[in-house]
Amino acid sequence: MPQQTRKIYPYVLLVLVILVIFHYLGVTRFIENGARFVLIPVSTKIYQTGSKIKENFKFLNLDNETKEKYNNCIDVEENFNVIEVKTRLLEEENLELKKMLEFKEEMELKLLPARVIGKSIDSIEQNLIINQGKKSGIEIGQPVIVKNGILIGKISKVENDTSQIRLINDNQSRIASTILNKNKSLGVVEGGFGISLRMKYIPRNETILIGEQIITSGLEIDMPRGLLIGTVAVVENEAYKPFQQAVLNPATDLSHLTIVSVLIN
Repeated sequence: MPQQTRKIYPYVLLVLVILVIFHYLGVTRFIENGARFVLIPVSTKIYQTGSKIKENFKFLNLDNETKEKYNNCIDVEENFNVIEVKTRLLEEENLELKKMLEFKEEMELKLLPARVIGKSIDSIEQNLIINQGKKSGIEIGQPVIVKNGILIGKISKVENDTSQIRLINDNQSRIASTILNKNKSLGVVEGGFGISLRMKYIPRNETILIGEQIITSGLEIDMPRGLLIGTVAVVENEAYKPFQQAVLNPATDLSHLTIVSVLIN
């Protein structure tokens, strides 16, 4: 390595340390807010494009007969279909909001609707970015739901106009939960790098059946009882372990979220 390059490294390290210190002191907040103002529309577009690509892959997996019908429809009434697709998307969003409103009235909770505008660039973390923040009353730890009470995660970071959601399948997610079985078994639902969802620390002597529902237990701050998390897919009860655990199927698709609601305290 050239001697001149070695001399540069300490200065680069010093600059990085100074930037980190300035960040925590709030000195660079003006620059960060400006960058966020520019990047949010870009991240929103990227997220929406990614969602469209997923829909296209779904189309590719359709059977030939369905594809042929779809293509014929496009050829005959292309403009009509474009309008129909947009109308369908609006209807789906309206249905989503309607379900949330019904849940809000039933549970007497204060819900704040928000739109997903991006996703964490970290491949390990399972975080979404929404277009609501401190100005709207959002705080760290608040639950985030879809439809009529399906839990998808909790607020993990808050800015003035945006927030981050840590999804329930994130490796750092922990949710106090209960199974709707005879014993009302208690445990903790943990994520696994976006590829698994498990309920751990379930007493070994309690019976768990495939298909039983898991809900929030209400044993943690800001998390009401009764939010649906998922259903039991596999039960693991090893004789040499003090607890049993269950592999879960999430109650909704966590990879294709557009409209969510934050439960405000």
